[in-house]
Amino acid sequence: MSNLTKSINLDIDGMTCAACAARIERVLSKNVNILDSSVSFPLKLATIDILENSNFQIEDAIHSVNKIGYKAREAQEENEEKKIKLNLILPTLSLLLTASIKYFLEAGYDLVAYAVGFFIILYLGKNFHISAVKKLRNFDFNMDTLISLGSLSSLIISVIPVDLITSTSLSINENKMFLDTGAFIISFLLIGKAVEDKVIQESVKTSESLKNRMPKTLIVFRKDKKVDIPIKEIEKGDLFVVQAGQIIPVDGVVIDGKSTVDESLLTGEPLPIRKDVGEEVVGGSINLEGTLKVAVVESYQQSKYNLIEDLIRNAQATKPKIQKSLDKITQIFVPLVLFISFLTFIYNFILQDTAVIDALRNTIAVLVIACPCALGLATPIVLFKTATVSKTKGFLFKNFDILQRFGDINTMVFDKTGTLSSGVFKISEIKNSYSDVTDDDFLQLIASLENYSQHPIAKSIVYQAELKDLKLLPASNVKETPGIGIEGIVDEKMIIIKKNQNSNFSSLKVLIDNREFVLNLEEEPAVGLNFLNKLANEKSVIILSGDKEGNVKRFAESHGITQYHSDKSPEEKIQFIKDKQRDGGVIFVGDGINDSPAIKQADVGVTTSSSSQIAQVSGDVLIHKGGLETLSEVFELSKKSKFRINQNLFLAFIYNTLMIPLAVIGLITPNLAALAMALSSISVVLNSARKL
Repeated sequence: MSNLTKSINLDIDGMTCAACAARIERVLSKNVNILDSSVSFPLKLATIDILENSNFQIEDAIHSVNKIGYKAREAQEENEEKKIKLNLILPTLSLLLTASIKYFLEAGYDLVAYAVGFFIILYLGKNFHISAVKKLRNFDFNMDTLISLGSLSSLIISVIPVDLITSTSLSINENKMFLDTGAFIISFLLIGKAVEDKVIQESVKTSESLKNRMPKTLIVFRKDKKVDIPIKEIEKGDLFVVQAGQIIPVDGVVIDGKSTVDESLLTGEPLPIRKDVGEEVVGGSINLEGTLKVAVVESYQQSKYNLIEDLIRNAQATKPKIQKSLDKITQIFVPLVLFISFLTFIYNFILQDTAVIDALRNTIAVLVIACPCALGLATPIVLFKTATVSKTKGFLFKNFDILQRFGDINTMVFDKTGTLSSGVFKISEIKNSYSDVTDDDFLQLIASLENYSQHPIAKSIVYQAELKDLKLLPASNVKETPGIGIEGIVDEKMIIIKKNQNSNFSSLKVLIDNREFVLNLEEEPAVGLNFLNKLANEKSVIILSGDKEGNVKRFAESHGITQYHSDKSPEEKIQFIKDKQRDGGVIFVGDGINDSPAIKQADVGVTTSSSSQIAQVSGDVLIHKGGLETLSEVFELSKKSKFRINQNLFLAFIYNTLMIPLAVIGLITPNLAALAMALSSISVVLNSARKL
């Protein structure tokens, strides 16, 4: 499907909470040409998936978003630092001006006080009011509704003559003091939003540090001419030169020059790697020494670096089930608050015989204190942070629900060959009873056929042939059956390679024009699997392999694993996992084509960067740095991110639960309500931004 679909990003301005993102998603989903859409509140970004050849018009999507009160545009590069600084200056100015309103009123400068109040409430708070009005047209509500009603009602009360509000004798300035109440509401909220944006921007900056260093344009050689083109327009076959210290922008093959490169960001390899003519270089790696001339083998969009970035962006944009539930709660919560605020006025003014000014003050306090900002921020920033941290720790996950499930699953099933083991086999014996076929001739024929397979044993046989400088021959009519074997025609000879069912160890039966040979193999010792002992103490660890019983038993016992199963076909692996899933979740870790069905069947499928492409596509978690010891990092991050979200939800819920009753009975003024709401949101944001 990746070849049939493409993603388009829209920058969205005007979102103030997670409910805004949910509203935009609902509107975008109504477009028949959009396959899927995901809106990230922290990133202020909408990701739209469409068919390559659809009739989708980006202007239609932008218009639909703008129509409901937001500003959408196609994602583009911009100076975020200047934008953040401006966002911090305005709230500070607003708060200073608000503090002056009371003094202007007491000094008799009413016109100056009202000019300042109108400027803050109507101009600086205009985004809240515009959004609220447009949502009301569609009978939709969110925190903008509460903020707008709270600040505008304060403004209206301040300009209405006192004797029109009540016959009760009041101080001449008592209703005017509502002016600074509305201004404080806007000012505190603007400060809260500025702090949120600053924290989020710092997280983005950390995530995009290398991306920002990637060249935006590149000089390439096309038809013997130098052409300076945008990096995203690089095509397969282009040639370019990379000087020492520069980042290699796309995947390619060295055609001239020698150097060493740093691939640690992408592969986890800590030592510089030597690159000579004919060797591949990876986009996102850094050229350390000499000058390299490189031929592009993949477009920028298909380069390994960009694919990793896409996975991160997709993970950051996805919404877990808990966030979707919170979005629904928010949509119900706002109308409920409006009803509670109405009851508050009735309770105070009629039942408690409170002065109308005090009843209105309590009503406005309820509107402001109940804004579900903190609730909407409880998960999005943690999701963004988690996806960023996972990249630095060496793994990627396709959506947040997968990562959350990971820490809760206690059954881990591992493939052996190529996953837990090295996957590199040495030929221990060739049983050849035909004098006219030398061992080298035999190895050349089977390696030529196995060159068409991705199985670890096949790769090992090809490697053994290369060590002997044997030329690989072309093969035709190649047919591979996962878990069974491979057949084809090489040098006009019909060759069939399959498992040797008569052996308990790694052994192949080979038929060359119906002449039978036996090839015995010995897998090289595995390294770096010390984590298995610790993992086996915490989880139920099972080896599920298609390898022979003798090999699997020997391997399992050497690593302290008591549960193992051998000689399993891909179909049997799927059935085994299905059976295990009756008792709970299952994580399956595999690497080959024959593991792909099991990876897909498991609750969470794990692959590595050395796994086959099909396995990587089937998997849910991709380890791209280091080895399987990274699994401990996955478990740790899963637990930490889940705990952090639960902390945020506690902070958000305890805030609304405790504060609304206090506002109803008049223990909290609107000014304090605005401050408390802003501080609640800030506390959730700061808690989310802490190191995971």
